Amino acid sequence: MGILLKNNLLWLEELLNFTFLPAEVKFYDYFEKQSSNLVDGARLLKNLVDDFQNIEEQVGQINEIEHKGDFIVHEVTELLPRTLITPIDSEDIMRLVSALDDAMDAIQAAAVRMSIYQINDVRKPARRLAALILESAQELDIAIKGLRDKREYPQIRQRIVQINTLENNGDRVLYDGLTSLVSHREDMFEFMRWKEIYELLEATTDRIEDAGDIILRVTIANA
Repeated sequence: MGILLKNNLLWLEELLNFTFLPAEVKFYDYFEKQSSNLVDGARLLKNLVDDFQNIEEQVGQINEIEHKGDFIVHEVTELLPRTLITPIDSEDIMRLVSALDDAMDAIQAAAVRMSIYQINDVRKPARRLAALILESAQELDIAIKGLRDKREYPQIRQRIVQINTLENNGDRVLYDGLTSLVSHREDMFEFMRWKEIYELLEATTDRIEDAGDIILRVTIANA
């Protein structure tokens, strides 16, 4: 048997053994699980900064939420190549679940830094940023839950505008927080640890905005 023919037969055998999943694989369910997971993480973060007690326990809960998000990304990554028909572009599916995962990663990073740096009392800019993160995550969650129905697309776009506004507010809180650190002439360690924490929290609003931008693109492409 010629090498070319043998290779073709092996390829055909692999194709026949590969199981394609039906079109009804519900990627919207994964989006909603991921966004609900993000809201849970954002709520835990806000609880952490509002009631800075039992730090290790609260950070541990945030870590568990982050691990759940990683598992969802893994499931989608496994299912996507085996799905014949997807409700939206396959690249947008991966972009969205990855963006949601990145936002949860940022929440985890901020919480872990507060634990590592042994913060005793959470400063006002951090509490304000955590509140913005939770509000942004809730807006995003509502937007994602509307993706199944094109009639919801105009309302989704309004949610994305609100997320952008919240991100801009986060920029201002970061600026004010850093300005305060400089004006009060903090010692270098105090300055560096709060600078990093503020920036990580603000970066979370950026990541949520990134996810919102992907959703906006989906509503435009599929209108």
